[in-house]
Amino acid sequence: MLLSATGMSLIGVFGKFGIQDLTVSALMFWRYAATSSCLFLSLLLLGRLKGFLNFRHIKIQLLRAFFVLLAQYCFFYYLLHNNLLNAAALLNTGPVFIAVIEWGILRKKVGVSTWIGSSISFLGALLILQPDAGIFSFISLIGLLSGISQGASQVVFGLQSEREEKPHIGVMQLFSLCTILSLLPFLYFHTEMQIGKSWSHWDFLLIAGLAVTSIFNQISRAEAYAHGTPSRLSPYLYFAVLLAGVWDWAIFGMAPNWLSIVGATLVVLGGLLKIYLRNKILKKKA
Repeated sequence: MLLSATGMSLIGVFGKFGIQDLTVSALMFWRYAATSSCLFLSLLLLGRLKGFLNFRHIKIQLLRAFFVLLAQYCFFYYLLHNNLLNAAALLNTGPVFIAVIEWGILRKKVGVSTWIGSSISFLGALLILQPDAGIFSFISLIGLLSGISQGASQVVFGLQSEREEKPHIGVMQLFSLCTILSLLPFLYFHTEMQIGKSWSHWDFLLIAGLAVTSIFNQISRAEAYAHGTPSRLSPYLYFAVLLAGVWDWAIFGMAPNWLSIVGATLVVLGGLLKIYLRNKILKKKA
């Protein structure tokens, strides 16, 4: 999960550069097209493509692809108008909504430690939305929707991992479905570049970087979810928020304001507190 979090933060870095040249719909399509192609060729060379065309749980896979795409569209759109730290922190409010979805929809038991940690993280998210500047602005709601969609996708991911014997095949199928689905808005808007921009070698490198980090992120997470539930493992993804803050400052020269710093700290603290309280409860039971 820590490796997956590292991949998530790097997706944000490449994406922040990418949306300066490409439109969101174009960046999304070319990202998943490149990711699918890279992973397909890798698995083909390794002789591990067996079962790729066997979509045994197509409804779950389509649902997961939908939520993944919705989270990423919202994430990149928010990133176009705000900094990487805030975008990453809002995307990583997913664990808050994982607990709500597992408890309210799947009727799974959610521990006290999860509710405490999730509440603190959600408070952090509210601070990141800059309440002094209008918390219910359109762009803020888009950022929060990325977290809700991310949480929903992880719940579906967990359900799929319980049924999927080969995590790498599940990831390959996900990227293929995301490529097909992202083609629709790409063709609808029929624009590729931001106004005044044109394709360059740099853009190809950015898309290649997005492809590699996307594969790294999903493969690592698939392996992790094969050994634990999303609600238990997802707090480790908060490491991506810390890295995003580092990249934001070191690469983009964007120092966060005090509300963002406190908010991001609470988002991460909520995840760490959940892990601490859960381990403490387990030790008492032992």
